[in-house]
Amino acid sequence: MSNKTEIIRIGEHKDKRAIIDSESLNTYYFKNQKFGKYKSKNKPCFSIDNGVLSSHYYIGIDWLCEASNRAVYISPKLNEDGFETDYLKMLLTCLNDAEASKHINNIYEIKSEESPIEIDQSLDLLSPLLVIQYLNLVKQLVKKGLKKSYYREEKHLNARVKGKLLVSQTLKHYTYRNQPLKTICAFDTFGLNHPENKILKAGLLFVQKYLSSFPEYAALASNSLQYCLPAFEEVTMPKNISSLQHFKTSPFFSSYKEAISLAQLILKRFGHNIRTVEANKILTQPFWINMPLLFELYAFTFLRKTYGGDIHYQYKSNYQELDFLLNTEGLQMVIDTKYKTKYGRGKNNKEDIRQLSGYARMDKVYTELNNKPTNEVIDCLIIYPIRDKENQHNKLLNLKDKVPLDDYVGFYLLGLSVPCITNKIGVN
Repeated sequence: MSNKTEIIRIGEHKDKRAIIDSESLNTYYFKNQKFGKYKSKNKPCFSIDNGVLSSHYYIGIDWLCEASNRAVYISPKLNEDGFETDYLKMLLTCLNDAEASKHINNIYEIKSEESPIEIDQSLDLLSPLLVIQYLNLVKQLVKKGLKKSYYREEKHLNARVKGKLLVSQTLKHYTYRNQPLKTICAFDTFGLNHPENKILKAGLLFVQKYLSSFPEYAALASNSLQYCLPAFEEVTMPKNISSLQHFKTSPFFSSYKEAISLAQLILKRFGHNIRTVEANKILTQPFWINMPLLFELYAFTFLRKTYGGDIHYQYKSNYQELDFLLNTEGLQMVIDTKYKTKYGRGKNNKEDIRQLSGYARMDKVYTELNNKPTNEVIDCLIIYPIRDKENQHNKLLNLKDKVPLDDYVGFYLLGLSVPCITNKIGVN
């Protein structure tokens, strides 16, 4: 087996690559779920059929076959014509929305138990994802209040003894130096400065250092960092971060477990040395990002800026789940996001139209829309991604800009600009 990992690079969605000796290679489904809700079959992250590797609506990196040291790397499908999808900005936008941030963990999967893959720094898609989710988790912990606990503390005291007197250290540092009144003692203290909070602070400092290399992203994350860091002011950092290894998490603070695991993954990713952020080669865990879900959540943040609580996300009815249901004065609409660029090229998908029409004909939807008369047609809107460098910084999604869909009554289309990278983390 070769020591160097063979990275097979393809683009997201319908990109193909012929590969040799494909019999031992595996197809993988997002979060290992071949079937979704209500037994519907999911699309795999990638598939292999007759020696051809195909991609679907996911980006990330994973082992094709660890035994033969072969991996697949899939980049966003909008990465063409000099346009590189800035999925990190999309994630940060979702993080800054109180409601959208609750759903971020649904859009990604990190296979932390599997062997890491060596890649070029320029191909690193995982570090930004870890940064976003970690900030999200710590922000939730700070909002609830950081855990206080008993921890062992050593202190240099003057003319008194507290807890256990550390005889050998006291003799060495003070008694033999003719300072008989000074002591070194160990005792239990109740507060924030315990190992669990120390590793969380270490993770935050690593995240702060990582983002400082990318000013545009640091600005987007500054609110979260400024919210979290003051809560750890009492927490001190040990000289050796790698000493923070094993923790016993209390069932009363179960949310700490996920945050600590992610902090350890971030520290492991950088080898407990922030200088490795600038390394040419890095080790990354296999992971996947569900791009349609990310685009859906990204659209949700824009809709909330305009309509607030009048936009209902993932509205459920009759074993169906609508992306959005808008119910505001003068405007009632079923809205669905489709991560398909074909709509921007004037092409439509009849299955999407049928699906959305079915959503808009359910009794429960009419009831939710203030008992709207069933003889009235509910408007339907499809939001799709567009590449527009000039308008990507627009802060509002204006439904007045929707365009009627030819040959269909009450159907509309609206493009949402997907941000592109100006300060690049790496070239996909």
